[in-house]
Amino acid sequence: MSLRTRILLSLFIFALLPLLMAVAINLPLVLDRFDAFYRAAFLQDLRADFKDLDQHLASRDANVRLLARLLEPTSLGLNDREPDAFIVVQEQRRFTQWLNRLWRNEHDMIEVRFLRRDGRIYFELLRDRQTNQWRKPQTPLNHLDEPGLNALLSGERDGVTLSSVRVNLAATDPRETLTLRLMAPIKTNQNALSGAVVMTVDIGGLARRDPNTLWVLDNGDYLRLPDLPKASGTAFEDFPGLDQLFTAKRPVVWEGEGRQMIWAPMLPTQTGSPLWVGRQVNKLPMSTFRSELIQRVLAIVFGLIVLVWFAAHQLSRRAEQIGSELITGLRQTLETNQPVSFNWHDNKELRQVSCDLTELSHRHATQVRNLQTRAQELEESNRYKSEFLANVSHELRTPLNSILLLSKLLMDKSVLPPEQHQQLQVVYKAGGELKRLIDDVLDLSRIEAGRFQLHIESILVADLLEDVRLLLQPQFDQKNLQLVVDLRPDAPREISSDPDKIRQILKNFVANALKFTEQGGVRIQVEPTSAPYALVFTVIDTGIGIPEDKQAKIFEAFQQADGSTSRRYGGTGLGLSISRQLAHLLGGEVKLQSTLGEGSSFSVLLPLKYAETVTEPVVDNEFAAETSVSVEPAQEAVELDLAGWCVMLVDHDIKTQIQISQLLQGWRAKVILAGDLDEVVESIHEGAPVDCLMIDPSVDDADVMINQLRQANDSLLMVGLFVSAQALEDNTVDFAAGLVKPVQPDQLARVVATK
Repeated sequence: MSLRTRILLSLFIFALLPLLMAVAINLPLVLDRFDAFYRAAFLQDLRADFKDLDQHLASRDANVRLLARLLEPTSLGLNDREPDAFIVVQEQRRFTQWLNRLWRNEHDMIEVRFLRRDGRIYFELLRDRQTNQWRKPQTPLNHLDEPGLNALLSGERDGVTLSSVRVNLAATDPRETLTLRLMAPIKTNQNALSGAVVMTVDIGGLARRDPNTLWVLDNGDYLRLPDLPKASGTAFEDFPGLDQLFTAKRPVVWEGEGRQMIWAPMLPTQTGSPLWVGRQVNKLPMSTFRSELIQRVLAIVFGLIVLVWFAAHQLSRRAEQIGSELITGLRQTLETNQPVSFNWHDNKELRQVSCDLTELSHRHATQVRNLQTRAQELEESNRYKSEFLANVSHELRTPLNSILLLSKLLMDKSVLPPEQHQQLQVVYKAGGELKRLIDDVLDLSRIEAGRFQLHIESILVADLLEDVRLLLQPQFDQKNLQLVVDLRPDAPREISSDPDKIRQILKNFVANALKFTEQGGVRIQVEPTSAPYALVFTVIDTGIGIPEDKQAKIFEAFQQADGSTSRRYGGTGLGLSISRQLAHLLGGEVKLQSTLGEGSSFSVLLPLKYAETVTEPVVDNEFAAETSVSVEPAQEAVELDLAGWCVMLVDHDIKTQIQISQLLQGWRAKVILAGDLDEVVESIHEGAPVDCLMIDPSVDDADVMINQLRQANDSLLMVGLFVSAQALEDNTVDFAAGLVKPVQPDQLARVVATK
């Protein structure tokens, strides 16, 4: 996939994703809200049908108040004094006639009762079902058990009191199936409570008025009126799941079998449970609105998609053009050292960036030319130095060998006084030390000059160890120390390398261990190790140990742990430096573990077979290593699939960023380039799933970046990028792996393949 296509898709998805998310989130919400509004309107319409009941009850409230105010308690026998029976009968008959004239057409009022203060019924009237006339019942009416009646008679309540709905499905009179009772106090002219009037009202007309409205009790039974057709079954059977909805005691919506019903607890009954009213919802207007709304939203979304695609296409084309010019210009600057001019005039920011890049390119070209000149001078000077040391060392060895030979012959054959014999021994010993120093200088100069020859052959590890032991055992016997050789059973028995160089490395390690060990002994241990190496030779001693801050320094030429070490133990400090460079020539590396006062452990890790590579001379001069500029050899193609990987690369060196990012992108990995702490923090806040961090520890706030990324991902692969092998050795950060710039593809592949 080309860069332009990636940018196009990224911009398109970045712009389209919020739009689609907004539609996906808000459209169902709008539809649900409209559905809820539609149901609420339908419920409001359902309740509006019951406004007649409210108005009707208001008029009956006025009727009850009228009765309570116009009655004469004395004439009806409601006062405390015993009235004349004849007068009471006459007044009750006259009152009944007055009610028949006043409420001739009010057929829903079916009972009127007058009670004394003690709750006893003194006078009651019943509307005849046939004639609709008020009359005194032949038998007493049913007993009153209204909860609010006692509160009314005791004076706790004042005004008209409305009872709960009474449901009597067993009543033979249809008027008594669904009734309400209104109660009002009767007071004297002195505003003293003398009794109460109770009126029973039939509200069953609501259930008879609309056949599409279902009346259901809280237990699921239909409200079956005697004068209406009886429904079969129960509402819970006809509407599965309705019993669970009724437990909410509030308006609910039932859906099923292609129907939608709204149920509302309309009237409270005397048992405490509500009387439910249900009506089917007409879904046609809602379905029409939903279809039209979805069609319009899709049309708008399609138009926005076309607009976003066009904008993303234009931006990606310009971004690809700028990116191509940038990569071409940087590559030309880095590879040909020729200055490049960037001309971007899209906006003020791009103009500033193009000016800065142009100036940077010209400065880089100038500095590279200066560095190349300086590097050539340093290389020439270093070559002259190495050749001079090699020639001088060779010229010194010839007379020195004669001095050693003659002093040895004189000590063995001549008869000299003891004092002169002792002086001759000093000459011989000093000559030997000088010869070892010249040999080390000669080896070091050959390595730096690149003239060190390797002789690769098959080596039996056991024979090699035995040669080292036989060579150094006499020195251990003189100091009464032990020399132990431990070849592990699972270690390789045969390797392909240069036996002389390995023997020289081990001799240097063992000689150092012997020099700094006074008690105990030295162990040479050989065991297998992990790739890319096959085995490790480890020399362990029980000597004085090395301070942690001096462990990296001792591998430099002419360096020891401190000045007192050379004065006390002797030595030039070249052995470990030569050993490390010999290990690099053989494709291996040297490691050190040491604790002050407890001993040291020097290890050399080697591959199973020496692989011939183009090896540059190892130079300890840091300035020369940092400033040398040379054309890199062609990098071998390495096949690796890192699809799904995300690598963050933090480095100020543009050349390193381009090299590593091209390698990783060629392996299908996603690369995030960061130059400082702000860019790393921004990537973390954006939720970038970083799998691997490659960072130069010398950049500012490197430790803060590492800690933040480790907190975001505890399984993060940490890889350090170093300007030189010495910087890698001096590193104190706990990296999973370290790479020296310029990074080789095979080394990078081995590092990322470990995760």
